[in-house]
Amino acid sequence: MANKEVRYFLKKMFLLCLVIIGLSLLLFDSVLKGYFLKIYPLQFAVIVLVTIFSHIRLIHTFQQNAKKFNTTFLSVMSIKLFIYLIFILVCLLIDRTNAINFVLTFLVQYSIFTIFEVIEISNFVKKDLNSSN
Repeated sequence: MANKEVRYFLKKMFLLCLVIIGLSLLLFDSVLKGYFLKIYPLQFAVIVLVTIFSHIRLIHTFQQNAKKFNTTFLSVMSIKLFIYLIFILVCLLIDRTNAINFVLTFLVQYSIFTIFEVIEISNFVKKDLNSSN
């Protein structure tokens, strides 16, 4: 069942990525023309990959042992934040001139993907708990 859930999540993630890429292209080509950063695609890729791996880890943990889910959730979120912090620090050390633009785009993307992941995990847990009753 976990493979089915992972495929379903990846399809939704792909659609979300397409929407974000489309909106980004539209905004950076018109309203925010002077604010595009060359690191934006890497920033986007890092957030997407970390979100995918963390979600897969949470699904597998819940499937194997639901009692360990809370602990795993907290540890996965802590690791994600640590990875993001290292990424932000490295990028800001390389290019400090665009720090505000970088942090704002990172914050927007982080918020979107975190909300998406929490909603998907909540739906998965509710569905799994209802099917086991």
